[in-house]
Amino acid sequence: SLLVADPGVASYSVFGHACLRMQCPVYGLDYCFSYESEGVKNRIGDYLAGKLHMGLFAIPAQDYCNGYREEGRGVYEYRLNLPASTEQELWRILDEHVAQGSLLPYDYFKRGCTITCVNFVREALGSKLISYNGLETNMTTRDYAYDYMKNAPWVWFAWNFICGIDGDKLLPGDKQLMIPEELVKAWQNATIDGVPVISREQIVLVEGAPQWPDDKFTPIMLALLILCLSIANLFWSKPYFDWLMLAAQTVVGAFMMYLICFSDLCCTSWNWLIIPFNILPAIFWYWRKWWALPYACALLIWCGVMSYVAIWGHVLVDWPHIVLVLAWTLILLKQSTNQLRTTTALLPHNNRTITGQ
Repeated sequence: SLLVADPGVASYSVFGHACLRMQCPVYGLDYCFSYESEGVKNRIGDYLAGKLHMGLFAIPAQDYCNGYREEGRGVYEYRLNLPASTEQELWRILDEHVAQGSLLPYDYFKRGCTITCVNFVREALGSKLISYNGLETNMTTRDYAYDYMKNAPWVWFAWNFICGIDGDKLLPGDKQLMIPEELVKAWQNATIDGVPVISREQIVLVEGAPQWPDDKFTPIMLALLILCLSIANLFWSKPYFDWLMLAAQTVVGAFMMYLICFSDLCCTSWNWLIIPFNILPAIFWYWRKWWALPYACALLIWCGVMSYVAIWGHVLVDWPHIVLVLAWTLILLKQSTNQLRTTTALLPHNNRTITGQ
């Protein structure tokens, strides 16, 4: 059967979890085969460097359910309608992957819990195919993620800094099944030799509910606060806020350039946010009178394009990031104006000397 767990508070559990449950009453076997990564909590650096590993584990079903029961998250079961020979082949494949250990690089796109369930069943079926109905959509992975992260805004905010344009691809067929709830819908409407892949009956193994972060202060609130300070900063004579914004922009830019250029973490390819967030302004800050205004104009165009795309269907970056870029643009506009005033003040003036008799 397919087991699906409710979303959790941790960033890696906001989509929920999916695994395959295999039972053999004759030998008293009952295991959940679940793809798990190494612990992230105390190894954030290894995670960002792409050094974490993952693998398939066989967990006694009772222990598996107890873990979610302690978190207050529900676990739901859907019976897989597979031929007996396919079930045996599936168990053999799962045992082989468990024996390989936790040696595979962490990669949610290729080895996430949901897509691995799809791959294992597909491999066990051999020449037989799953016939999907109505699976093709124009939604990207980022669009799917946005729908399921609305209740975890800080996770979504951070995820946008990490996820590059790999998240904007339109994946074909069942390769787009990366969220457990979407897999349930797809398999309930898919068939193998005319038989539904899973039953529509939902068996509740653990009573619970999705556990969302209790965030009173959200990213959009932070972004609007910084934008208001940037507007007020236009009338301040002190440069402290400008330097603070430059420092924050540089730190974020250095982090993103590390992910794109040096990290082995999955999906950290080119990112649209690298245009407004990078280390170049700090490097060339001394010569800002030459580039601040053109760069500010380019960022205004960037904000317009990202807003247009978001309004008409796709999410390339979220609104808090767009608002933050607007705040950074105001800093650049103020700097360009100040530099222009300074340059004008240094220009020679023709003074007329008036003499009287």
